[in-house]
Amino acid sequence: MAQARTITNPALAVRTRARSQISEKIFWYLLLCLLSFVTILPFLWIFLTAFKGPNDAVYSTPPQLIPRDPTLANFVRVWNQLPIGRFFLNSITVAVCTTGFNVLVTSLAAYPLAKMKFPGREAIFYLLLATLIVPAQLTYIPSFILAVNVFHYYDSLPALILPNISSVFNIFLLRQAFKTVPNDLIDAAKMDGASELRLWWDVLLPVVRPSLATVAIFTFVNSWNDFFWPSLMLHTREQMTLPVGLAALQGMFTSDFRGVAAGVTMTVIPILLFFIALQRQFIRGLAGAVKG
Repeated sequence: MAQARTITNPALAVRTRARSQISEKIFWYLLLCLLSFVTILPFLWIFLTAFKGPNDAVYSTPPQLIPRDPTLANFVRVWNQLPIGRFFLNSITVAVCTTGFNVLVTSLAAYPLAKMKFPGREAIFYLLLATLIVPAQLTYIPSFILAVNVFHYYDSLPALILPNISSVFNIFLLRQAFKTVPNDLIDAAKMDGASELRLWWDVLLPVVRPSLATVAIFTFVNSWNDFFWPSLMLHTREQMTLPVGLAALQGMFTSDFRGVAAGVTMTVIPILLFFIALQRQFIRGLAGAVKG
């Protein structure tokens, strides 16, 4: 009997542990599904409202989520009322140029902070990190004065690109990624006669490609969604980016929430597609930075 108990008890413990793990997984999946639904619901409502026809209720009890008379007229009306194509072109130009320059500059700054030894390296790095506690709003007044009186790029796209060619957070992220690269790999390249610039370009950047993608996504999304600084710098409609240009919807379509929803959808969809295309590199890049 004692032997039978010793055989049965471990089997029972294994089954109990398996049931507990299954129950825990079900709980977490249900919780994540609930949080995902709460997060997605506002955008889903905006997205479906953009396709509602004049006979579909925007505000009703109970709320009407699915349009009974779907139409693209809301998008056409917004497109005809505003130069949306020009806004898209300006936003893409600013976002692409800002992302390219930011990735280049921050990766060049992160490499010596991660792999080169020189006096004051740690002090410089922590001073850079200290700037993260300064609210960005405090820098807008001096930045505006510099843009207008010194650099003279007021009401132009360079006014949105040049102030954002570097980011302390991106330097930190890439520094952590560079630190994960084995020093043996760098030493081997140095023995072959590679210069520091060649090391950065041919050795380090290919290894930390997921982190570069993460930095690119962060920078592109921030540049695409930025509103306050472009609203300060851009005043002619030909120079406006999409968020600033679509602010006119608040006045032109005050009583037409379907038009406002169409404009919001046109702004958000490109960002969603961009993130979906690069989400794997985004996750891998964040994981590499955390490990570093």
